[in-house]
Amino acid sequence: MSEEIALVTGASRGIGRAVADRLAAAGYRLAITSRDQLRLARAAKELGPSVFAHAADLRRSKDIAGLIKAMRNSIGEPQILINNAGIAPSGKFEKTNEEMLESSMSLHLRAPFALIRAFLPGLRAAGQGCLLQLASTAGLRGFAYTSAYCAAKHAMLGMTRSLAAELQGTAIRSYAVCPGFVDTDITRNAARSIAERQGKSEEIAMNELGAMNRIGRLHSTAEVADAVLQLCRERPVGCVYNLDAEPPCFVEEP
Repeated sequence: MSEEIALVTGASRGIGRAVADRLAAAGYRLAITSRDQLRLARAAKELGPSVFAHAADLRRSKDIAGLIKAMRNSIGEPQILINNAGIAPSGKFEKTNEEMLESSMSLHLRAPFALIRAFLPGLRAAGQGCLLQLASTAGLRGFAYTSAYCAAKHAMLGMTRSLAAELQGTAIRSYAVCPGFVDTDITRNAARSIAERQGKSEEIAMNELGAMNRIGRLHSTAEVADAVLQLCRERPVGCVYNLDAEPPCFVEEP
Protein backbone atom coordinates (compact mmCIF):
# COMPACT_ATOMS: atom_id res chain seq x y z
CA MET A 1 0.00 0.00 0.00
CA SER A 2 1.53 3.30 -1.12
CA GLU A 3 1.44 6.21 1.31
CA GLU A 4 1.25 8.60 -1.65
CA ILE A 5 -1.97 10.50 -2.23
CA ALA A 6 -3.09 10.90 -5.85
CA LEU A 7 -5.63 13.52 -6.90
CA VAL A 8 -7.46 12.81 -10.17
CA THR A 9 -9.68 15.47 -11.71
CA GLY A 10 -12.59 14.60 -14.00
CA ALA A 11 -12.61 11.20 -12.32
CA SER A 12 -16.29 10.25 -12.48
CA ARG A 13 -16.12 8.75 -15.99
CA GLY A 14 -14.01 8.20 -19.10
CA ILE A 15 -10.24 8.48 -18.86
CA GLY A 16 -10.35 9.94 -15.36
CA ARG A 17 -12.37 7.03 -13.99
CA ALA A 18 -10.05 4.51 -15.68
CA VAL A 19 -7.03 6.27 -14.17
CA ALA A 20 -8.67 6.31 -10.73
CA ASP A 21 -9.39 2.59 -11.02
CA ARG A 22 -5.76 1.82 -11.91
CA LEU A 23 -4.30 3.96 -9.13
CA ALA A 24 -6.69 2.54 -6.54
CA ALA A 25 -5.87 -1.02 -7.61
CA ALA A 26 -2.15 -0.18 -7.36
CA GLY A 27 -2.61 0.85 -3.73
CA TYR A 28 -2.44 4.65 -3.92
CA ARG A 29 -4.54 6.71 -1.53
CA LEU A 30 -7.05 8.35 -3.80
CA ALA A 31 -8.74 11.74 -4.05
CA ILE A 32 -11.18 12.37 -6.89
CA THR A 33 -13.16 15.32 -8.16
CA SER A 34 -15.74 15.99 -10.85
CA ARG A 35 -18.52 18.50 -11.41
CA ASP A 36 -21.08 15.67 -11.67
CA GLN A 37 -21.89 15.06 -8.02
CA LEU A 38 -24.02 11.95 -8.54
CA ARG A 39 -21.50 10.22 -10.81
CA LEU A 40 -18.71 11.20 -8.44
CA ALA A 41 -20.48 9.73 -5.43
CA ARG A 42 -21.08 6.50 -7.36
CA ALA A 43 -17.42 6.34 -8.41
CA ALA A 44 -16.22 6.95 -4.85
CA LYS A 45 -18.45 4.16 -3.54
CA GLU A 46 -17.16 1.73 -6.16
CA LEU A 47 -13.51 2.71 -5.63
CA GLY A 48 -13.56 2.07 -1.90
CA PRO A 49 -14.47 3.52 1.51
CA SER A 50 -11.20 5.40 2.00
CA VAL A 51 -11.52 7.47 -1.22
CA PHE A 52 -11.83 11.24 -0.75
CA ALA A 53 -14.38 12.77 -3.15
CA HIS A 54 -15.26 16.43 -3.59
CA ALA A 55 -17.51 17.79 -6.33
CA ALA A 56 -16.20 20.90 -8.10
CA ASP A 57 -16.52 22.72 -11.40
CA LEU A 58 -12.87 23.52 -12.03
CA ARG A 59 -13.78 26.33 -14.42
CA ARG A 60 -14.70 28.31 -11.27
CA SER A 61 -11.95 29.72 -9.06
CA LYS A 62 -14.10 29.39 -5.93
CA ASP A 63 -14.64 25.69 -6.63
CA ILE A 64 -10.89 25.16 -7.03
CA ALA A 65 -10.26 26.95 -3.72
CA GLY A 66 -12.96 24.83 -2.07
CA LEU A 67 -11.40 21.62 -3.38
CA ILE A 68 -7.95 22.59 -2.13
CA LYS A 69 -9.24 23.51 1.32
CA ALA A 70 -11.40 20.40 1.67
CA MET A 71 -8.56 18.14 0.58
CA ARG A 72 -6.08 19.66 3.00
CA ASN A 73 -8.57 19.38 5.85
CA SER A 74 -9.48 15.79 5.05
CA ILE A 75 -6.86 13.66 3.31
CA GLY A 76 -3.87 16.01 3.06
CA GLU A 77 -1.60 17.21 0.26
CA PRO A 78 -1.29 15.09 -2.89
CA GLN A 79 2.07 13.75 -4.01
CA ILE A 80 0.59 12.93 -7.43
CA LEU A 81 -1.66 15.34 -9.33
CA ILE A 82 -3.47 14.08 -12.44
CA ASN A 83 -5.13 16.97 -14.30
CA ASN A 84 -7.58 15.12 -16.50
CA ALA A 85 -10.83 17.15 -16.46
CA GLY A 86 -11.66 18.37 -19.92
CA ILE A 87 -14.20 19.30 -22.57
CA ALA A 88 -13.96 19.25 -26.35
CA PRO A 89 -16.17 21.84 -28.06
CA SER A 90 -16.19 21.56 -31.82
CA GLY A 91 -17.33 23.61 -34.78
CA LYS A 92 -16.09 25.74 -37.64
CA PHE A 93 -13.70 28.51 -36.60
CA GLU A 94 -16.29 31.16 -37.48
CA LYS A 95 -18.76 29.49 -35.12
CA THR A 96 -16.27 29.05 -32.27
CA ASN A 97 -17.14 31.89 -29.91
CA GLU A 98 -15.29 33.43 -26.98
CA GLU A 99 -17.32 31.43 -24.47
CA MET A 100 -16.13 28.16 -26.05
CA LEU A 101 -12.53 29.36 -26.00
CA GLU A 102 -12.76 30.65 -22.43
CA SER A 103 -14.34 27.42 -21.18
CA SER A 104 -11.61 25.33 -22.84
CA MET A 105 -8.79 27.50 -21.51
CA SER A 106 -10.30 27.58 -18.02
CA LEU A 107 -10.52 23.81 -17.72
CA HIS A 108 -7.38 22.74 -19.59
CA LEU A 109 -4.99 25.49 -18.50
CA ARG A 110 -6.17 27.72 -15.66
CA ALA A 111 -7.44 24.94 -13.41
CA PRO A 112 -4.27 22.80 -13.75
CA PHE A 113 -2.18 25.96 -13.27
CA ALA A 114 -4.04 26.81 -10.05
CA LEU A 115 -3.84 23.28 -8.64
CA ILE A 116 -0.13 22.97 -9.42
CA ARG A 117 0.57 26.35 -7.80
CA ALA A 118 -1.29 25.22 -4.69
CA PHE A 119 0.37 21.85 -4.29
CA LEU A 120 3.89 22.38 -5.73
CA PRO A 121 5.31 23.88 -2.50
CA GLY A 122 4.44 20.64 -0.70
CA LEU A 123 6.19 18.60 -3.37
CA ARG A 124 9.26 20.82 -3.14
CA ALA A 125 9.31 20.36 0.64
CA ALA A 126 9.03 16.58 0.22
CA GLY A 127 11.65 16.56 -2.52
CA GLN A 128 9.64 14.43 -4.91
CA GLY A 129 6.30 14.13 -6.67
CA CYS A 130 4.50 13.81 -9.99
CA LEU A 131 2.49 16.44 -11.89
CA LEU A 132 0.75 14.86 -14.86
CA GLN A 133 -1.50 16.51 -17.43
CA LEU A 134 -3.84 14.48 -19.63
CA ALA A 135 -3.19 16.34 -22.85
CA SER A 136 -3.80 15.14 -26.42
CA THR A 137 -2.21 14.86 -29.83
CA ALA A 138 -4.33 17.99 -30.39
CA GLY A 139 -1.57 19.69 -28.38
CA LEU A 140 1.04 18.40 -30.82
CA ARG A 141 -0.74 19.27 -34.08
CA GLY A 142 -3.95 20.83 -35.31
CA PHE A 143 -7.31 19.26 -36.14
CA ALA A 144 -10.12 20.86 -38.13
CA TYR A 145 -13.17 22.17 -36.26
CA THR A 146 -11.47 22.04 -32.84
CA SER A 147 -9.66 25.38 -32.66
CA ALA A 148 -10.58 26.14 -29.03
CA TYR A 149 -9.65 22.64 -27.87
CA CYS A 150 -6.36 22.59 -29.81
CA ALA A 151 -5.42 26.03 -28.51
CA ALA A 152 -6.05 24.95 -24.91
CA LYS A 153 -4.12 21.69 -25.27
CA HIS A 154 -1.17 23.49 -26.89
CA ALA A 155 -1.20 25.87 -23.92
CA MET A 156 -1.30 22.92 -21.50
CA LEU A 157 1.80 21.44 -23.15
CA GLY A 158 3.58 24.78 -22.97
CA MET A 159 2.96 24.95 -19.23
CA THR A 160 4.07 21.33 -18.78
CA ARG A 161 7.30 21.88 -20.70
CA SER A 162 8.12 25.07 -18.82
CA LEU A 163 7.50 23.35 -15.49
CA ALA A 164 9.67 20.38 -16.50
CA ALA A 165 12.52 22.74 -17.35
CA GLU A 166 12.13 24.53 -14.03
CA LEU A 167 12.10 21.25 -12.08
CA GLN A 168 15.11 19.79 -13.85
CA GLY A 169 17.56 18.32 -11.36
CA THR A 170 14.83 17.53 -8.80
CA ALA A 171 12.83 14.34 -8.21
CA ILE A 172 9.58 16.12 -9.12
CA ARG A 173 8.36 15.10 -12.58
CA SER A 174 6.22 17.16 -14.94
CA TYR A 175 4.51 15.03 -17.59
CA ALA A 176 1.89 15.34 -20.30
CA VAL A 177 0.33 12.21 -21.77
CA CYS A 178 -0.93 12.70 -25.32
CA PRO A 179 -3.35 10.08 -26.62
CA GLY A 180 -5.13 10.47 -29.91
CA PHE A 181 -8.89 9.98 -30.07
CA VAL A 182 -10.04 7.82 -27.15
CA ASP A 183 -13.25 5.78 -26.91
CA THR A 184 -15.07 8.08 -24.45
CA ASP A 185 -18.33 9.99 -24.21
CA ILE A 186 -16.54 13.10 -25.47
CA THR A 187 -15.42 11.31 -28.63
CA ARG A 188 -18.89 9.82 -29.12
CA ASN A 189 -20.43 13.28 -28.83
CA ALA A 190 -17.97 14.55 -31.43
CA ALA A 191 -18.81 11.63 -33.71
CA ARG A 192 -22.52 12.34 -33.28
CA SER A 193 -21.98 15.97 -34.26
CA ILE A 194 -19.93 14.94 -37.33
CA ALA A 195 -22.55 12.38 -38.31
CA GLU A 196 -25.34 14.95 -38.15
CA ARG A 197 -23.31 17.55 -40.03
CA GLN A 198 -22.15 15.20 -42.78
CA GLY A 199 -25.17 12.91 -43.07
CA LYS A 200 -23.48 9.67 -42.07
CA SER A 201 -23.88 7.14 -39.28
CA GLU A 202 -22.32 7.69 -35.85
CA GLU A 203 -20.46 4.37 -36.20
CA ILE A 204 -18.83 5.50 -39.45
CA ALA A 205 -17.87 8.81 -37.84
CA MET A 206 -16.33 6.98 -34.85
CA ASN A 207 -14.31 4.75 -37.19
CA GLU A 208 -13.10 7.80 -39.10
CA LEU A 209 -11.92 9.44 -35.87
CA GLY A 210 -10.09 6.24 -34.93
CA ALA A 211 -8.45 6.15 -38.36
CA MET A 212 -6.99 9.62 -37.67
CA ASN A 213 -4.88 8.12 -34.88
CA ARG A 214 -1.46 6.94 -36.02
CA ILE A 215 -2.29 3.48 -34.65
CA GLY A 216 -5.34 3.40 -36.94
CA ARG A 217 -7.97 2.91 -34.23
CA LEU A 218 -9.39 4.55 -31.12
CA HIS A 219 -7.37 4.29 -27.92
CA SER A 220 -9.11 2.61 -25.01
CA THR A 221 -9.35 4.33 -21.64
CA ALA A 222 -7.46 1.34 -20.19
CA GLU A 223 -4.47 2.04 -22.46
CA VAL A 224 -4.33 5.63 -21.28
CA ALA A 225 -4.68 4.60 -17.64
CA ASP A 226 -1.86 2.04 -18.01
CA ALA A 227 0.46 4.74 -19.36
CA VAL A 228 -0.44 7.10 -16.52
CA LEU A 229 0.19 4.43 -13.88
CA GLN A 230 3.54 3.53 -15.45
CA LEU A 231 4.72 7.14 -15.35
CA CYS A 232 3.48 7.63 -11.78
CA ARG A 233 5.27 4.49 -10.61
CA GLU A 234 8.53 4.65 -12.53
CA ARG A 235 8.91 8.43 -13.03
CA PRO A 236 11.37 8.26 -15.93
CA VAL A 237 13.12 11.37 -17.20
CA GLY A 238 10.93 12.87 -19.89
CA CYS A 239 8.13 15.33 -20.42
CA VAL A 240 5.68 14.89 -23.32
CA TYR A 241 4.64 11.26 -23.76
CA ASN A 242 3.01 10.50 -27.12
CA LEU A 243 0.69 7.56 -26.61
CA ASP A 244 -0.25 7.58 -30.30
CA ALA A 245 3.31 6.87 -31.46
CA GLU A 246 4.38 3.35 -32.45
CA PRO A 247 5.61 2.43 -29.92
CA PRO A 248 4.47 5.07 -27.39
CA CYS A 249 7.41 7.23 -26.35
CA PHE A 250 8.58 10.58 -25.04
CA VAL A 251 8.81 13.01 -27.93
CA GLU A 252 11.30 15.10 -25.97
CA GLU A 253 13.12 15.36 -22.69
CA PRO A 254 12.96 18.49 -20.51
